[in-house]
Amino acid sequence: MHALAPLGEVIAFDRGGLDLAVPDQIVRAVRSVRPDVLVNAAAYTAVDLAEGEPDAAHAVNAAAVAVMAEEAKRVQALLIPFFDRLCFDGVKDTPYVEEDRPIH
Repeated sequence: MHALAPLGEVIAFDRGGLDLAVPDQIVRAVRSVRPDVLVNAAAYTAVDLAEGEPDAAHAVNAAAVAVMAEEAKRVQALLIPFFDRLCFDGVKDTPYVEEDRPIH
């Protein structure tokens, strides 16, 4: 959030303000803010817990992202997924693309 602030107004939601497991909350947030750019920096990253809670992990890491994509399209916003080393290994010298294999 702080890194993006110099680029313009930033409206950020934390876990308390937006439950990604509830699609209607995502819809309401995107439609109320109507962003030009939507950055998704959230994920269910507790790998050990996710293996025991696959529905919760899927809700946040897959279903929520699909809702964000649809809502970004609806308001004509650019959707930027933000991944960390839990998705990619970080050794590539160029930006990662959709076709790159994740580490898990």
